[in-house]
Amino acid sequence: MSPAEGPGPGAARRHGRAAGEPPLLVDPRRWGSLIGLAGGAVFVGSYSAALGPVVAAVAGTATVAGVVAALIAHYVRPVPLGPLARPSPLALAVYGGCVVGELVLIAAGSRALDAAGRGELRPALIALAVGLHFVPFAWAFRERMFLHLGGVVAALGALGLAAGALGVPRAADAVAVLAGLVMIAFVLSYARGRYAPARAADDR
Repeated sequence: MSPAEGPGPGAARRHGRAAGEPPLLVDPRRWGSLIGLAGGAVFVGSYSAALGPVVAAVAGTATVAGVVAALIAHYVRPVPLGPLARPSPLALAVYGGCVVGELVLIAAGSRALDAAGRGELRPALIALAVGLHFVPFAWAFRERMFLHLGGVVAALGALGLAAGALGVPRAADAVAVLAGLVMIAFVLSYARGRYAPARAADDR
């Protein structure tokens, strides 16, 4: 193993061309992560108020801290994410189809909940749809983080729907806020290189 490939602190900070990556500001994985951060912040900002001022304050503080930490990890103290895998036309088609499917599921599910008089469960439905739409990205973009992120967020959404249907108060709002925090946590973990190929190999 050469010094550049070793596990030392200097090697851990290498990124860009030396690691087979595009420059920071044009790396689609880095600016694409901003969508995940924004989505997580929207979940927390939209539904935390229903859980009371204390929960809203704690969740809001955690959101800001997580977003700032992820941005620092991506752009101020970057680590290599691994060589960029160029998505195929089929992968891009899968991406578009998943986004459309997410919107269709949210719209159809919202109508079904309203018809059943359970519109308060919509936040959990949205979390479920968002989580499910992430899962195929793991194959499309060769990023296993999406499988973990999508699985956890979808499971939270399903749990919120079930708990809300059983009469647990604010269950849908609670899981939506938790889903938002989970999204930010996964992006932060990704930005710190937790899912980089070399790191993944070390973990096995």
